[in-house]
Amino acid sequence: MERDSDWIWEALALGEESLLKDADIDYFDWNGTHEKYGTPLIALVVGKATGQEVYDFATGTPEKLTERLCLMRLVLGKGASPHAKPPPQFSICKSWWKTEGDKEVENSRTPLVHFNDKSAYGVVASCLEALTNVEGDWKRELRFLRDAAKILASYRPSGHAGGGVPRVPVAEGVVETWERILNTSEGSDVTIVCKGGGQPAELRAHVVVLRSASKVLRAMLSPAFREGSTARVEVDFDTAAVRLLLSVIYTGEEVDEADAPPDSLLAAVELAHQWDVGHAVAALEAAAARRIDDERLGRAAEVAARLQLPQLAPACMAFAKNSAEVRKRFKASQYPPIVQAMFAKVFGDAEAGAESRRKRRRLIMGS
Repeated sequence: MERDSDWIWEALALGEESLLKDADIDYFDWNGTHEKYGTPLIALVVGKATGQEVYDFATGTPEKLTERLCLMRLVLGKGASPHAKPPPQFSICKSWWKTEGDKEVENSRTPLVHFNDKSAYGVVASCLEALTNVEGDWKRELRFLRDAAKILASYRPSGHAGGGVPRVPVAEGVVETWERILNTSEGSDVTIVCKGGGQPAELRAHVVVLRSASKVLRAMLSPAFREGSTARVEVDFDTAAVRLLLSVIYTGEEVDEADAPPDSLLAAVELAHQWDVGHAVAALEAAAARRIDDERLGRAAEVAARLQLPQLAPACMAFAKNSAEVRKRFKASQYPPIVQAMFAKVFGDAEAGAESRRKRRRLIMGS
């Protein structure tokens, strides 16, 4: 007997987490399409209209927006791809505006946004662009869209995680064993001196594990080098960053960016790159890409540009493209030169733009 899928589409469009969270929905085609709702991920953003009521990210309460984001994580976890596009029959378009009392806020109405032939990524980007170019207080909606973009960016095809690093199933007990080896330091025979951030601190590790992690570490910890002969490695990073990198080296677990301070993530990426631990660089930069925001973007972009990181650099540019705050800082040349050069590929040359404006002023004054 064919099972009903229509109610799942309705629940997604309405953003009703309570209907889906504990339900038996594994039979649903999470990469299927719908002429009215597009794809499961698009339905969560675009929502639906019933009579005079509209249900989407611009009309929901903060609690409902949180539900939509939780559902987005659930849907991605089921295997839905943010790259999937809706069917040709999907022709939804929308416009939003702000009101004060019964009156529409002047210049707050967005252009009509068309969603046909756009993936979930494209839908979110189009909405961001529309809201950043009109008047009115859109902070809540923009926060939702940026959070949605981060969640979509966490997508990894089945069998891959941490930015394309191939994964194989491993018994939980194996991971726990390696965690214990790292955390108890039993049998450790090398000291890592962490000189970054305040007083130097020491961590213990195992030469055989580190030497197996990369050619750089294998050479560094050989008797011919000071580090190998003294069993002592000094690094200009704090213990949080070094511990994070060691955890990835020992256990291979995917990095949970929510548990790692953003500065420690970026520092761990730098040290992993310095030690040439390829799989750790990939996993850590993928986690760092999911923690980008307006305040941390400059530092993330600087690291990405300097180390030429293939995941973090595009993520920084994509975030910059959809951020009015980043555009403002770029035009004011507030980022380091290497970051300004990166963002010039997104916004154009700030100096050229400023020179063009000066020329226009001279022409106007001289006419």
